[in-house]
Amino acid sequence: MEIVGYVSAFIGNFLASSTIVFPIPFYLVYIYLATQLNPLLLSFLSAMGASLGEMVGYVLGYAGSEFFRNNKWMKLARKWFKKNGALTIFIFAATPLPDDVVGIIAGATKYNKSKFFISSLFGKFLFFFLLALFVRYSFTFINFFY
Repeated sequence: MEIVGYVSAFIGNFLASSTIVFPIPFYLVYIYLATQLNPLLLSFLSAMGASLGEMVGYVLGYAGSEFFRNNKWMKLARKWFKKNGALTIFIFAATPLPDDVVGIIAGATKYNKSKFFISSLFGKFLFFFLLALFVRYSFTFINFFY
């Protein structure tokens, strides 16, 4: 069960994060896995899969960057990402906000792909780790009273 659970977390979060138009709700499976598996390893593998999945949006944005080259909004986005890119990506990845959009914009502004991936990885890890801890200890708390 353990190996299958960890692989499922990686692949499931990769697929859930790589879809842009039709989101896949993988959180219910993750919540179940968080009750069974090591929260630290589960969170790392989930974050790694999700961050690699976010690279799909980044690549799509990068591929379409020439289309928006002289757009005034894209110039503003480039300026924003140059100054606040890592923090913006981290915040969107660490919360349930739509980080697919941020990935597309980061790609379109040709933001550094390594910085994008690392910021996304840290944000996703924080999100998944806090979720895993909440799930694990909420069940412990509930079981304490019953």
